[in-house]
Amino acid sequence: YRALLGSLLELLRRHAPLRQAAFAQGVLAMGFSAFWSTLAVMLHGAPFHMGSAVAGAFGLAGAAGALAAPLAGHLADQRGPEIVTRLGTGLAALSFALMSAAPWLSTSAQLWLLGIGAVGFDLGVQMTLVAHQTIVYGIDPGARSRLNAVLFVGMFIGMAAGAYFGSVLLAHFGWVAVTGMATLTSLIAFALRFGN
Repeated sequence: YRALLGSLLELLRRHAPLRQAAFAQGVLAMGFSAFWSTLAVMLHGAPFHMGSAVAGAFGLAGAAGALAAPLAGHLADQRGPEIVTRLGTGLAALSFALMSAAPWLSTSAQLWLLGIGAVGFDLGVQMTLVAHQTIVYGIDPGARSRLNAVLFVGMFIGMAAGAYFGSVLLAHFGWVAVTGMATLTSLIAFALRFGN
């Protein structure tokens, strides 16, 4: 068991594409997690005064992004996974950036923007994950499970960090700071995908 765990670090050290995929998916997951972990709290406050059930309804809108998996896989097969990672991270960054404009809109328009943004960034994150898995699986077919484990550890570290920083930002600086951080982390992931 120790040898298997040690081999994960060895794979990470040996393969630059794995490091790049794990880090890019990790920072992308930061924004994803920051949004979802603070949405219910934000909707509970002014001007919305809505319960957690409304945040759950936004989750249904975001789940539409799961439909991206087959599309992303097909596009990765046809055009290569790099283009899919760039499209996905770019879509996430654009969606979060648009949501940063919400405070300047009417309450109704803000809710529509949140719904559209949730679909957009979830689609982008799902596309990027599928493409990253395509990249990672191509490194060493005999080590796919371990390579995938490294990718997901990077993603889960990003999600934990996003939940923490998102709640801190919301408490001290408001919702625009949360969407601003999510935009920034998505842009970092976007830049990493051009780093080959």
